[in-house]
Amino acid sequence: MSLQKLSMFFVMVLTLAMLAGFVQITPVAATEPSDMQLVYDFETQTLSVNVSHYVANTKTHYIETIEIQKNGVFAQNRSYVNQSFNYGMYDTFSVSAVVDDNLTVTAICSKGYSLTRWLIVTSTTATNTPPPTDTTTTTTEPTNGIDSPGTPLGGEIAIVAGIGVVVFLIIFFAWLNPDKVPGAFKQLGSRISGGFSWFGDKLRGALSWLKVGLGNLLQQIKAKSSSK
Repeated sequence: MSLQKLSMFFVMVLTLAMLAGFVQITPVAATEPSDMQLVYDFETQTLSVNVSHYVANTKTHYIETIEIQKNGVFAQNRSYVNQSFNYGMYDTFSVSAVVDDNLTVTAICSKGYSLTRWLIVTSTTATNTPPPTDTTTTTTEPTNGIDSPGTPLGGEIAIVAGIGVVVFLIIFFAWLNPDKVPGAFKQLGSRISGGFSWFGDKLRGALSWLKVGLGNLLQQIKAKSSSK
């Protein structure tokens, strides 16, 4: 291997190492429930609960329990083994209530985080309101874990980068060992090389034009300065 090719090889290896650093996959940290919308239909005595809980994998990190209290007394709860969507879950409950009853709902995720909201029953349709006085967020011994995502955050970028690296190594091998490359690949390599050569010529032409333009501009500035 010639010195020029060896130097080019080390430059390419360094470039690939830097690329791998940029696309390093970082596990997704566990997140707590962020919002909850409650709606109580007085006519049907039905409580609807919509919890916002963003996760990477709904089978390993999900809303595990929803607990309902009426006027501060436990009414019912429901357990789950996964979450319907990666952005949250929705469920309905049959809850007998009268006007001015307080319905408090707590959603607990499988990592131990919880979110509590409440509403006051009216004779029509009651909903919880967003002000802080209507919202309490608590944490019950959270688990210091991370999601086990099916497709980790940044995984798509890493896949594309990996494909690019493989193609790059194939081209590099063909450049080092042109005699071992099939005719079709040689033709492809020749076209790629021709494309780079064309781009290089255009780039050099543009830089030359820019250099001449800047030179003319500096000369005009100097001429104006000397005339003053």
